[in-house]
Amino acid sequence: MTVVLAGADWVLPLAGGMLILSTLLIMWRLLAGPSRPDRAVAIDAMTMIGVAGVALLAMMSEQAVLLDVALVLAIVSFLGSVAFALLFRGTHGSDNLHGPGSERGDENE
Repeated sequence: MTVVLAGADWVLPLAGGMLILSTLLIMWRLLAGPSRPDRAVAIDAMTMIGVAGVALLAMMSEQAVLLDVALVLAIVSFLGSVAFALLFRGTHGSDNLHGPGSERGDENE
């Protein structure tokens, strides 16, 4: 089965250029910071651009096996995002929902 994408001769290179521009902007955010959560979000965005880049490469080279690679990269990126969320849990003042001095899981009070 062959799928023909209308305008693929100009759409795919344009999408690749936009991914490169997005990568440059996100690299600036990764290097500039200013905080660790900003950098974590930048890393997550970089992996999503990687997923989009692999999917774009799959369309350009017409190899569907690359879509499996993009899917695995997306799953690993999700697990990394969860790990970052657990790492930064409790570092912000709004994380404590019940006021100062209360512990999580104290529903009996």
